[in-house]
Amino acid sequence: MTANKFKNLATSTLLSYRRYIQAGLTLCAGLGLSAIASSVAYNWEYKSMQAELQDRLDKIATDIQRDVSGNLEIIRAVGAFYSVFDGVKKPEINTFVGPALYRHPSLKAIAWLPSVSDSPQFLTDEIDLGLDLTANRLALEKAVKRQEIIATDRQKWSSQNQPSVFVFLPIFSQISADDTGGEWSQKLTARNPENLKGFALGILLVDAIVKSALQETQLNFVNVYLQDAMAPEAERFLAFYEAKTKRIVTDENIKNQLQIGERAYCPDGSSCTRILNIENRRWLLQLRLTPEYINPLRFWRSLTVLVLGTILTLAGTLYLMSLWNYTALIEKIAAERTAKSQRLEQTLQELQQTQSQLIQQEKMSSLGLLVAGVAHEVNNPISFIYGNIHHASAYTSDLLELVKLYQKQYLHPPSEISEYLENIDFDFLSKDLPQLLSSMKIGADRIVQIVKSLRNFSRLDESEMKPVNIHEGIDSTLLILQSRLKATGDRPPIEIVKNYGNLPLVECYAGQLNQVFMNILANAIDALESYNFDRGPKAAKANPIAIAITTEYSIPDKIIVRISDNGPGMAENVKKRLFDPFFTTKPVGKGTGLGLSISYKIVVEKHKGALRCDSTPGLGTEFSIEIPLRQEVKQAVPFVSRKISEAA
Repeated sequence: MTANKFKNLATSTLLSYRRYIQAGLTLCAGLGLSAIASSVAYNWEYKSMQAELQDRLDKIATDIQRDVSGNLEIIRAVGAFYSVFDGVKKPEINTFVGPALYRHPSLKAIAWLPSVSDSPQFLTDEIDLGLDLTANRLALEKAVKRQEIIATDRQKWSSQNQPSVFVFLPIFSQISADDTGGEWSQKLTARNPENLKGFALGILLVDAIVKSALQETQLNFVNVYLQDAMAPEAERFLAFYEAKTKRIVTDENIKNQLQIGERAYCPDGSSCTRILNIENRRWLLQLRLTPEYINPLRFWRSLTVLVLGTILTLAGTLYLMSLWNYTALIEKIAAERTAKSQRLEQTLQELQQTQSQLIQQEKMSSLGLLVAGVAHEVNNPISFIYGNIHHASAYTSDLLELVKLYQKQYLHPPSEISEYLENIDFDFLSKDLPQLLSSMKIGADRIVQIVKSLRNFSRLDESEMKPVNIHEGIDSTLLILQSRLKATGDRPPIEIVKNYGNLPLVECYAGQLNQVFMNILANAIDALESYNFDRGPKAAKANPIAIAITTEYSIPDKIIVRISDNGPGMAENVKKRLFDPFFTTKPVGKGTGLGLSISYKIVVEKHKGALRCDSTPGLGTEFSIEIPLRQEVKQAVPFVSRKISEAA
């Protein structure tokens, strides 16, 4: 009695510890999930911020590019104006481009620089530009050489002390076709450096460009940094927008005293950087994050998720502990029923496997007896015929030669012999008899091949695993199924397409693999027959039913056999149960549902290979059989092989 009480006490204590352990695990799991959810929320917020940064960056880059492109188009228009008209005065050009300058504040001035020593004509807001073009001589020469717009690096006006970029457009004289010998000659000479009239100069204000691009963009705690990527390292700075003071800094000395900010990261992996193509220059646009932007309080959603998750986890754990006794009772009942269910399921599986093996053994035994009997009965007489037909051909040839010699020696035989030769049509007989014997030999050869294929399919002389030619097994299986492949009154013949690779000998149970080929090919024929019956004659003619067999050697140590058809295919729910015992989609009495289950066991369990099915409704089905070239462990000879061997 004391022992039972001690045992019950120990059991109760163990259950109590178990409850506390599970409650602790539940608490840990809840906190862990809360942390994961918080992390997911944090990542979502972070990615949203990154996406927002990328959108802002793209908008700023687009606005800058659009503003600069618009300014360049105005300069091109002025260049076209100067190239056509000579002697243009300042009032005239002011009337031409004045409205455009008003709409583009970043284009501060446009100037005409003639190639002679005349004084330049400027179009500005009545401001003396005070240009020093000596430092930009290389840019002018490059513009003439390339015959296109050339932009300079960062410049400063001596009068305005504003950071700017000079843009030079070379203008060439227009030469008439009459003076140069035609339109083609005009194209060749019009842009000759000797015909240079001058340059159209545009002055772009960097701060105005940046200011125009940032007008409609909200940049809270995000700085903008603009550089000239093609300038020397010390001269790359163009402009800096400080979000805190909302000012644009173009003085590099002032910029060096400010905090540029941390590098930002956009979803496209560009570090929130864009390259702007300003004709021959490349500007680098970057976003920089201030400390206020990186403040953890910006991620309040993830903190909220963590707090709520923790509260819910604690509430769930307390509720779980209050219902523990009821749960323990349910677990006990469920465990008992589960054990009974498992025992019943195991018993049922054993019965199904036993039944499958019995059916397989009887089926293969009957097939072995049939094949062995047919092969044995046909082999003896055909061997007699095949062995003697060669001698019969030789004897017939000798007799015909003897008759020819008699005819040669006795040109005028007796009338009785002449009449008999004429009655039997000896000339035709002497020609047709060798051909007749040759046809008989071809037929005997065909019968010998059929007997050989039957013996190869049954493998009567091979009861152990040994290297075999896979192609011979496939061909033997096709020979046995030949009657089902031929045309019938309901359908055309099923075409067999062979794509055999160069395979080495494979160590396997040849008879069992032939059974796998037989099951898969028979199922394919059944599917194609049903498919051809369901569709109309027009569809059947457009897409004839066929089966393709492909073999290949897969490095380093296996071969693959693919058997595919162009039938209706199968649905996903059918594919999932394809290799289950007793599962079939055929009508009652036409299939047992054991063929593919047995094939799966032969390939996977007996040969350590793989059997897969790939099918899409309306696109056909493909079975893939993978077999290792060598088996590591020799298995015992199965009962089926012994039955077939006994049938020999």
